[in-house]
Amino acid sequence: MFIYYIKKVIRAKSFLFWNLAFPLILMTCMHFAFGNIYNIENNISPMNAVLVSVGEGNYQESFETVMTELSSDDADRKLFELSYADSIDSGRAMLEQDAEVLFVVTDDDISVTLAKKHSSTAGAVARGVTNSFRQRYALMADAFESDPASAASVLQMITEEAEQSFAKPADNVFSEEPNPYTWYFYSTFVMAIFFDSMSGVNIVGDLKADVTREAMRFSVSPSKKSRMIILAFTARLIPCLLIAAVQLAVMKLVFGLSLGTDPVKLIIFVVSAVIFSIGFGVMCGLLFKGNVESRANKATAIVMTSVFLSGEMIMQIPGLFEKYCPIINDINPATVINMAFYKMAVCGNDAGFYLNIIKIIGLAVLFLVIGVIILRREKYASL
Repeated sequence: MFIYYIKKVIRAKSFLFWNLAFPLILMTCMHFAFGNIYNIENNISPMNAVLVSVGEGNYQESFETVMTELSSDDADRKLFELSYADSIDSGRAMLEQDAEVLFVVTDDDISVTLAKKHSSTAGAVARGVTNSFRQRYALMADAFESDPASAASVLQMITEEAEQSFAKPADNVFSEEPNPYTWYFYSTFVMAIFFDSMSGVNIVGDLKADVTREAMRFSVSPSKKSRMIILAFTARLIPCLLIAAVQLAVMKLVFGLSLGTDPVKLIIFVVSAVIFSIGFGVMCGLLFKGNVESRANKATAIVMTSVFLSGEMIMQIPGLFEKYCPIINDINPATVINMAFYKMAVCGNDAGFYLNIIKIIGLAVLFLVIGVIILRREKYASL
């Protein structure tokens, strides 16, 4: 019976298309559409900046040193293509030509002027650099007064913090540098796993005698119902796990996506999500009426709605729900699975990952227990 179920799954062209081919086709289209739009190594393109120093004090010299470091080709993240101007008027003239930012530094302050067509990144980085320098210069001034030998190390600290603040996320926040477009790839993979719900609906069609003639014959056979349930579930679980493994291999080797640094957590996630999806499909198959196709169509409608609300098409949707109605994210299965995958692959938040995994496993166990109880105990007056 197990071999029969396996052959039935493999021969189902719609299953192979929606669970295996369609997600990979969608990922391929996304890769060609914006695969290089957000290259994290160049996420902040160096912006043309002009620096004007009025006077020759320590304040001006220190700021010039910081700006030079942030404009160096040897810097971890080069932020500026820096030019120098002799006067404020000449600096403004350069700003009107091709520069985005004009820095004017005096004995005790820094003024920033942005070009009319400046980018949002230029404004944020320029403001951040100047504010950071103002706040930290007091430390350097104290060092010069109390211990001149320590001034160099303080200046180095200011420069390093500036680079980290505006070009690179803190190490304790992300295990991998985040790329917003990876969300679409991750959510597509989650959608593929959620399509495994159709396998759960088909399990009901295999075993519920009032749904298909095949299930009717199995119901009057001498085989134990519990054995049939285990075989039907295992025969669906194995192909789903193999398909997920193929998709992960393509994501890693072809598209170069991060899958996290811990293979054990990845395995836990995939197995939990697949079992949940099949269990969810079993519940849909038991709750809905009609033939297998009708029940599968209704389950598909729920799955696609859940996937849409999880940000598959518009990644800002979960953020809006988190702000105005967070309970939607908490009860939406696709969002819970998405966040578990994202926290595992990108964020260094093990607590958040395992919390979502507990939710997934808990619901999976609940769905499967209810499904087994109903399928085992259901009786028919006549077949």
